Amino acid sequence: MELSDLLQPLAGTPQTTTALVVLLLPLLGFLVLFLAGKHLPRKGDWFGISITALAFALSVWLFTETWNTATYHSRVTWFSLPTLTGTVTNFTAGILLDNLTVLMLVIVTFISMLVQLFSVGYMHGDEGYSRYFAYLGLFTFSMLGIVLVDNLLLLFMFWELVGFSSYLLIGFWYEKPAAVAANKKAFLVNRVGDIGLLLGLFTFYTYFRTFDLEALRALISMGSWTSGDFVVSYLFNGQPWLVALSPLLLTLAGLGLFMGCVGKSAQFPLQVWLPDAMQGPTPVSSLIHAATMVAAGVYLLARCYAFFTVDALTIIAIIGAVTALLGALAALTQYDVKAVLAFSTISQLGYMVMGMGVGAYDASLFHLTTHAFFKAALFLNAGIIIHAMHRGLHHTHQPEHIDAQDIRYMGGLRKALPLTFYTYLVAAAALIGLPFFSGFLSKDAILSGSWAWAQTMSATGSSLYFIVPILGFTVVLLTAFYMARHMWFIFFGSFRLPFDVKALRLKAGKELETVMALPVVVLGILSLGVFFSLNPLSFGDSWLMDGINLETGNAYAVFLASGLLQAIALQDETNHTVHLVIGVTSAVLGVAGIALAVSKYRKKSSEALLQEQADSRLEKFSYHHFYLDEVSQSFFVMPALALARGLYRVDKRVIDYTLNNGSKALVVFSKVVAWFDRWAVDGVVWLLGALSKLLGSFGRLLQNGKVQSYYAYSLFGFILIILYIVLF
Repeated sequence: MELSDLLQPLAGTPQTTTALVVLLLPLLGFLVLFLAGKHLPRKGDWFGISITALAFALSVWLFTETWNTATYHSRVTWFSLPTLTGTVTNFTAGILLDNLTVLMLVIVTFISMLVQLFSVGYMHGDEGYSRYFAYLGLFTFSMLGIVLVDNLLLLFMFWELVGFSSYLLIGFWYEKPAAVAANKKAFLVNRVGDIGLLLGLFTFYTYFRTFDLEALRALISMGSWTSGDFVVSYLFNGQPWLVALSPLLLTLAGLGLFMGCVGKSAQFPLQVWLPDAMQGPTPVSSLIHAATMVAAGVYLLARCYAFFTVDALTIIAIIGAVTALLGALAALTQYDVKAVLAFSTISQLGYMVMGMGVGAYDASLFHLTTHAFFKAALFLNAGIIIHAMHRGLHHTHQPEHIDAQDIRYMGGLRKALPLTFYTYLVAAAALIGLPFFSGFLSKDAILSGSWAWAQTMSATGSSLYFIVPILGFTVVLLTAFYMARHMWFIFFGSFRLPFDVKALRLKAGKELETVMALPVVVLGILSLGVFFSLNPLSFGDSWLMDGINLETGNAYAVFLASGLLQAIALQDETNHTVHLVIGVTSAVLGVAGIALAVSKYRKKSSEALLQEQADSRLEKFSYHHFYLDEVSQSFFVMPALALARGLYRVDKRVIDYTLNNGSKALVVFSKVVAWFDRWAVDGVVWLLGALSKLLGSFGRLLQNGKVQSYYAYSLFGFILIILYIVLF
């Protein structure tokens, strides 16, 4: 097959044209708000929301047109480059609409719209109000670009733009040193992962000569395994092109792509940036944690799923399981209301990555979807609580050292903030994975898939693979414990500050602004399991999983894994009893974790809760996130800074010293040469000229025009000749 045939331009359709409009609408909002937002009514907030709402409405239409119906793909030649052989290589750009794309379109635009609506109340009066909404538009545009593009090169460009957008939003309050440090940390840590992503995508381009995802999948599906190598042949610019790749190279190339996910989706060991990202405004935290930036890594794995070998998928599963465990352990001892949720996000992202690694492709994307709604609800509710605490502290003139985000200063908030309590409760139940809530369905699907994977992989005799699902079950227990602890500190018991808890309300008879209440209510309702499966106790009946399974996602063209994944899928389908046991076990562990937390904290007095801190070594180990920041600081940052300082000294003391003194020596040498040139070379020339002039002047005196003088000169000359002859 000729590669150019796979890259033929494809005419646009009404669907792909609409998708392009969806992509450009947030960019338009960004440009208008950034350039003229201060001059628009209400500084452009409703303009930005309207733009995103229109994008959401168009995304819903695309969803109805595409879901389980058709795939739409348009492609144009982006640019061309000549080769050394005289031929031309075409680089294409296009839009791909399939089930995965339209699902992500709806999630991103919907969450972004609700976050912007919530921000009208939360950010009211902020000096950078219009700039804030402009940045949200840029962020949404960047994420939509990742979702819509059909090739790895364009995806990487939007990937970097998402990183830049998050840098702007995390450091939105740039007058705060902590915010500046956080956005710099997020930007730099993500670049570490992006190096791997760049190496991975260029590895695939080197051998397959295209970045187009559909063309790559087609080429891989044409290949076969011969003598231990993956071999595929095709025509490239009319010439036969034979590719033979070793399993190790394919695994490393896949892991390079996965490194992008490790950075963006905060997987071990690059998860250190995500807890600090809460330095941005709370709605930004909701946007980053729920459906956009951190979900981009999982989306990348799904879109490139056909490119991973079994070994790569196994490593992905292990990294995901370890990340899920570490995030849950760190969340156990946090006291910042947003920190608990941030570490929870790390843990849940670990679940999603683990699901991808064990072949539960659909379950992982299912959990990405459910997590988007209940985690957005949790963060927005946290924003309501922080807003209320600031209001109460300000109105009652409390000391400035009291942290409005510290859950130890809360307690009994359900009396003053009942709507927040109930929506928080529903979202927390979904996060824990209790029956009838969305998180139960998606988490149960991942656990079932991981168990089927372990059974299939352990058929060779090794039972170590069961560590992955066991870690998954352990995280269920830990999640229930830290969320129950979290809820108890915030909403139960008595208020632990010296003023009436009712002071937290917006005003008498009103808990909060309507624009802040509406998004959390909607997200709380969408955290119920019935919206994803008519049987809220069985993920197998989910319409969403049916639409994003491997066959629908065209992900079975896997280097080594297609047979394995089919075996896992078969094992998963036949183990109905195992599904029931896993679901019951998950629910029991969730209830047990809640019971353990309640039994530990319900007997503690308000004073004990107010003064609680991480005392033991294990608690400190958890509270400080296993000292990963310190480890990276000691083993990476400090050596890098020391190397930089050393290179600076070499530059200043050796290179610059040599150049500076060398230049001075050259100046002295040039002056000596100039003196020699002026007095020796030019002097000799001048002297010769002067002698010539002198001799010429003497000769001119002899030429006086008198004949008698010429006779006298001749006689004098004749006498000199006679004397010479006589004497010599």
